[in-house]
Amino acid sequence: MIKYNNMTATQFSPKANSRWEAQKAKLKKQFPKLSDADLNFDETRKTEMLAALEFKLSIPAEELQLVIETL
Repeated sequence: MIKYNNMTATQFSPKANSRWEAQKAKLKKQFPKLSDADLNFDETRKTEMLAALEFKLSIPAEELQLVIETL
């Protein structure tokens, strides 16, 4: 299983598109500066997307992990 700073793929990957859409909406509400383009999910580029989110939000990986886990 792919891990990103101890976060398994199942904790982040959308099992169904509707689940990811709900997570995206919550992230955009919590962080208004995020756009749909920032949250465009592609399993092959997940690590890059997460790194870009860390940079854009100016938060460390551990904090981003916690945010995603609590959605």
